[in-house]
Amino acid sequence: MLMMARDRSYQELLEALRGKKVAIWTCNTCARLCNGVGGHEAASRLAEALRKDGVEVAGVMYTSASCLQDKVRAKEDPAVLNGADLIVSLTCDLGSVCAAEVFGKEVLNPIVTFGPGIVREDGSILLCRASNGRPECESVSVAAAKAGLDPGPFA
Repeated sequence: MLMMARDRSYQELLEALRGKKVAIWTCNTCARLCNGVGGHEAASRLAEALRKDGVEVAGVMYTSASCLQDKVRAKEDPAVLNGADLIVSLTCDLGSVCAAEVFGKEVLNPIVTFGPGIVREDGSILLCRASNGRPECESVSVAAAKAGLDPGPFA
């Protein structure tokens, strides 16, 4: 699984989206499991908040694996896409690239992908890297704080 965090505040995202018609795209696996930075529920909450703040949101689309083109294409919603100038991708870097290729639209991804990690049985999430042949892990919240990022959802 890939670990992620937000690279900006809600207010910064709102400013970047003012005057644009947007669709929100997300992954309901990795992004959802990373403190809810993405996933259908987080994307729906973000869409509602953006609408309240005057951004035209055409809709929310999601899949279980945004890095697999066949999964992305299966969730393509022409009504949502035709009503959007820009896609906000609450996914890892790979998911946003895949969405851009499949949907043929400009994509804004306000998420930073740290790399691989694990979700423990207790729900804690760890970013893991190999060092001297052994894995070294730290909580995604700690890794995000070190990078000056927020590990939680926008809304």
